[in-house]
Amino acid sequence: MMMSSSQMGPARSSIHRSSAFTLLEMMLAMVLFAVGTVAIMELLQRAHAGVADGENVLMANHLALRRLEELRNVSFTSLASEAKAPVTSPSGFSRFSREAVVTEPLTDLKQVVVRVSWQAPGGETNVALQTYVSKN
Repeated sequence: MMMSSSQMGPARSSIHRSSAFTLLEMMLAMVLFAVGTVAIMELLQRAHAGVADGENVLMANHLALRRLEELRNVSFTSLASEAKAPVTSPSGFSRFSREAVVTEPLTDLKQVVVRVSWQAPGGETNVALQTYVSKN
């Protein structure tokens, strides 16, 4: 008994769809992976720069506060401005420079501003702290 083609079920196509990836799919996946990798690397680079900037601000605040405390222990009459110069004490902070500006806004009252500067990628950056010292 012979069956007709309509009785045999759906006809098989001569072109079979394989479950493997095509070259085009692989290239698209590689491009997406490359774009994602570049974006992540850029994010990591910016995060690293942010951490370095935060560290510089923290160290500059520390150096300014340290000098401010030293100047508060100087006698009122000896308290004077200091020109901008590289930080030598404590050692290891030569990338920072520091200056102190002393003004006398009122009689028997001096304003002390300590400014610590350093070179950042966008130019010179600084942190300034101030206090007041009275004669009494």
